[in-house]
Amino acid sequence: MQKVSTKHLHPGMVLARNIFSTDGILLLSADTVLNSTQIERLQHFNLPSVYIRNPLTDQLTDKDMLDTIPEVVREETRVQAVQVVQTAFQNFSANHRLESQPFKDTAEFLMKEVIENPGAMVHLTDIRTCDGYTFGHSVNVCVLSTLTGIQLGYNRFQLKELSLGALLHDAGKMLIPKEILTKAGPLTVSERKSMEQHPTLGFDLLRRQRDIPLVSAHVAFQHHEKFNGTGYTRGLKGVHIHEYARIVAIADVYDAITSDRPYKEGSLPHQAYEVMLSLANTHFDPIILRTFLNQIAIYPVGSIVRLTTGEIAVVTKVIPGLQTRPALKVIFDASGSKLENGPEIDLAQQLTIFIDKVFTAAEVVKISLGNMYFNQSLRQAQ
Repeated sequence: MQKVSTKHLHPGMVLARNIFSTDGILLLSADTVLNSTQIERLQHFNLPSVYIRNPLTDQLTDKDMLDTIPEVVREETRVQAVQVVQTAFQNFSANHRLESQPFKDTAEFLMKEVIENPGAMVHLTDIRTCDGYTFGHSVNVCVLSTLTGIQLGYNRFQLKELSLGALLHDAGKMLIPKEILTKAGPLTVSERKSMEQHPTLGFDLLRRQRDIPLVSAHVAFQHHEKFNGTGYTRGLKGVHIHEYARIVAIADVYDAITSDRPYKEGSLPHQAYEVMLSLANTHFDPIILRTFLNQIAIYPVGSIVRLTTGEIAVVTKVIPGLQTRPALKVIFDASGSKLENGPEIDLAQQLTIFIDKVFTAAEVVKISLGNMYFNQSLRQAQ
C-alpha cells in the first residue's frame, strides 16, 4: 500500500486502511473504492493523507505484504489511546485540573502492547487529522520511546516511568494559546518564545501531581535540551540531560519530521533517517540514536524504489540492523517495461546493487496512472 496526500487522490483508488476521525469515529473503512464525494469528505476532515492499495504491486497483494509487518501497536489500540489523550486534554482546558489516571492507564496499556511485539519495526506512520496532530503525536512519541527503552534493556518499572513521561512530554502545550499551537505556518519571534515556554509549563504542572513520578515530569522539562548544550530551557548537556528525556527528544523529532502538517507533507523514512543521523552528537545522544534508528524501516515494506541497475522494485522485507539492504521484487525492468513476475533481489546478498531513488507518493500515482494499473472503477471513470 501507499501513503498518498488527499490532494492527489483520484476516484477509483482503494483505501488500504480504515480512516478514523480524532474522536475515533470510523469515516471510511478499508477496501472502500473512493468516489469524488468521499474524497471531498476526507479533505473536509483535514486529513492530509491516507493509505491506498498500491496498483504497482498487484502481483504482490497488500495483504501478503502486511502479513510480514508486525505492527508495534494495533490500529484499535492507537485510536483508543488518541481518544483518551484528546479527552484528557480537553477536560484540562475546560476545568484547569489535570486528571492523571487516564494518562497513566493509557501509557501502561501502550507499554504492554509494545512489550508484546519486541521484534516489530516501525514501517507505517499513522494517519491523523490536522486538528488531532498533538494527540496523535503524544501517542506516537510514547510508542517510539517505549520501543527504544525495551531495546536499551529497561525493566518494567523504568518503562512505566518512560512511557508516562513520553505521553505527557507536551503537557505544557495545554497552557499555550490555541491560535499559536494550531497555527499553519512559521511562528513569529514572540510566538516562538511563547511556544518555548511549554517545557517549563509542563514540568510545573506535572510535578504538582502526586501520582506522577518526578522523573516523568522531567521528561516534559528536558525534551528540548540538546546533547551539545544548545537546547532549551536550561542548556543542559550530555548525560546531565536525563536519559528518558534523551530518548523522548529523538522520538519527538522523528515523529515531527515524518508527520504530515497543514503546511508540509511529512518526510519519507529514509530522508528522516539521514536528518537524524546528521544531528548525532549535536542534538541527540549518538548511542541512543543508533538504538532508536535500528527499529525504523528506512525503506518500509511496499516502498517503490529505483536500483542502480535501472530497475524499479517494491520492498518486500526489511531485517533489523540491515535496514539499508532490504529484499525487493522487480516490477519494471531497466527499459521501463512492466514485469508480471519480476525477479526477487536480496540486497543483503547482492552487495553491488544499491537503491538510488525512493519514489514519492505523488510520483507513484503518476506512474500508476500512466500504466493504467488502477482498478476497474478508475478505468471506467477515465
